[in-house]
Amino acid sequence: MGAMNANKQNKEQSRRDKALGRFAAVQSIKQSLDNGLGMGPALELASRQPWNERFYAVSTIEAWWYRFRDRGFDALLDQPRSDKGNHRALEPELIENLIKLRKEHPGLTLRALAAELVRRGELQPGAFSLSTLHRRLMEAGLDRQSLRNGAALLGGPTKAFESSLPNMLWMTDCMHGPVLTLENGKSQRSYLFAIMDDASRLCTHAQFYPQERLEWFLDCLRAAVVARGVPDKLYTDNGPAFRSKHLSYVCANLHIRLLHTKPYHAWSKGKIERFFLTLQKQFLATLSFEPVKSLEALNTRLWRWIETDYHQRAHSSLKNQSPTQRFAIIGQSMRTLEEDKDLDRLFLMRVTRNIRKDATFSLQGCLWEAPVHLRGQKVTVHYDPAQYKRVELWFGDRFIANAKPCDKNLNATLYGKSNNYGQ
Repeated sequence: MGAMNANKQNKEQSRRDKALGRFAAVQSIKQSLDNGLGMGPALELASRQPWNERFYAVSTIEAWWYRFRDRGFDALLDQPRSDKGNHRALEPELIENLIKLRKEHPGLTLRALAAELVRRGELQPGAFSLSTLHRRLMEAGLDRQSLRNGAALLGGPTKAFESSLPNMLWMTDCMHGPVLTLENGKSQRSYLFAIMDDASRLCTHAQFYPQERLEWFLDCLRAAVVARGVPDKLYTDNGPAFRSKHLSYVCANLHIRLLHTKPYHAWSKGKIERFFLTLQKQFLATLSFEPVKSLEALNTRLWRWIETDYHQRAHSSLKNQSPTQRFAIIGQSMRTLEEDKDLDRLFLMRVTRNIRKDATFSLQGCLWEAPVHLRGQKVTVHYDPAQYKRVELWFGDRFIANAKPCDKNLNATLYGKSNNYGQ
């Protein structure tokens, strides 16, 4: 009995401590109003401070304010639920709206869904709990765990699919590669970008890079287009490297339709995931016996394995044809680049830079020189992020000049006397 009483006392103290924190929030709103702020700014200011060691939404703090104003301090206490052990009643129409909103925006958190329903006036602040909404989504198979497991197929059932011809659809993804021990003893992480043709399972290009970044994926895509032609569609996940506006620009100029998987639908790219699994078991496993000490050596081994092993092996899913055999049915239908298309320029990254008074600008931690007449101007720099073979300066749509690496020692030799450098 003593333990039970102590437990009750602890729960009661916890209720009052929470109410005191809410009361402090109410008092801060009152102080803001007394200082001349409106209700909106006062609520916003209160939401930026922690109460009971937590941050709360404006709608929650607003509910505390009106509860205290209308019914006093006791209204800020958590009230014991009379329906404990049962589902709290929700209107069927509200449940339907919650499920519809989840299907439309499967990537949103439950808290964000609730906030949107409150904003629409379909839920009243303080009249529901997140646990109740979560139970309703679980019953519909739309909680986040079910979505991750693919239990709920949003938008209807997903069927197995395969493109009828090569280059109709390419799939791409990125995989963490091995950590290399370089010649100098330092460690080097690696990331594998790979692009696969859906119809033939042929790997149009794959390469290990030092980072999982947009510029490296563009380098991979460019190599694939040069080697295998231009696809009609490119299917990616929602990683930062694939959501870039620049990638959309590149695809638009190549007349490639860029598609992204829906949230929690990573399994829809099962073919390239299978390729990664095969690569891990059959290629990466060999590195334990013959380690490599550079990305260049790793990629050389990778391409040898792809061309001499993976591409030549019969696949049961291809009716015992190899990827090379299946891809060969393209014949003359493969879409190639236009002869006058400057592919290198199309893939160049773009950043804005101000040219300094000494006619230089910084790019990726290095100093570059611009023509002297551009001093003080703002230009757009188009550059090759992989090897920096091209660094171009543009005004809008007009090409101005090529930039070159700044050689300070050479400049001191050429211009030292006229500018009294080192005098």
